[in-house]
Amino acid sequence: MTHKFLIVSNNKTAINAIQKTLGNSKHLVIVAQDSLEAVDFALDRKPSVIFLSVHLAHLSGLDVARALRAIAPTAQVPLIFLAETQAEARQVEEARLSLTDCLVAPFEPAQIKARVTTPAANGDRPNNAAEAENAWTLSLVDPLTRVYHRRYLLHRLAYESARSARYGTALSVVLADVDNLKEINRQYGIVTGDAVLIEVAEQLKALTRVSDIVGRCDTQDFMILAPQIDERGAHNLADRIVKAISEHHFVLEKLDLHVTVSAGIAFAVGNDLTENLALLGRAEAALERAKHAGKNRVEVG
Repeated sequence: MTHKFLIVSNNKTAINAIQKTLGNSKHLVIVAQDSLEAVDFALDRKPSVIFLSVHLAHLSGLDVARALRAIAPTAQVPLIFLAETQAEARQVEEARLSLTDCLVAPFEPAQIKARVTTPAANGDRPNNAAEAENAWTLSLVDPLTRVYHRRYLLHRLAYESARSARYGTALSVVLADVDNLKEINRQYGIVTGDAVLIEVAEQLKALTRVSDIVGRCDTQDFMILAPQIDERGAHNLADRIVKAISEHHFVLEKLDLHVTVSAGIAFAVGNDLTENLALLGRAEAALERAKHAGKNRVEVG
């Protein structure tokens, strides 16, 4: 059986050792030099196993691994970390990522062969693909609203930031906060407040593109990651959300509630990964300004 092995590393010793050990007429060894290539190569080449250095340019190997685990096509691909020290190996162990193993330098052929024949690298995964996919999806969503949870959003932000930086494309973040949710909970009860959150989540999914990522990042806050959306597009999206929620009839338990949201947006265009990763903080600051300026409005970060 032919296997494809992806190496994500700038450690020439490790790369050469893996290529000499695993590269032959039956197997293909692919090398990505940094974290910006890693996810793209993983998606495009569909490797059987990924070897991943702990330290990489741009994002750490652990951040890349979390991004890979947050995307369906790579969520179940075995990862073998390449640790240059025992301290790096401990970092991998403490991360507790699924389907992972670790090689510690020096990278001997016997070590490499042993790792690629472990249960993790040989596909010790659920037999039923549909069950595995369903379990993976459930692990990423907020149980109340059925949109993605904060941990997934942060991993996906790292991934989208890396892609945006690599290709120089736009990336926008929209934060939408349900106005006066505490008052709704106090006056009508938490069950009604939860129903409002569920309905807002449904509205956000209906108002966004298939390529946008919608999630709940706090009790009353939702995040939309919008790849390839610039400043104007982000502002239009946020305006549309604020207007649609304000005009929507929330008929819950015989109550006809008027619900509004405030929104903060931030965007980046170019190849500055640090700027992209700072988008969330800028959007949070913009959201605070929108709340203090009277709510039911949009501010730009």
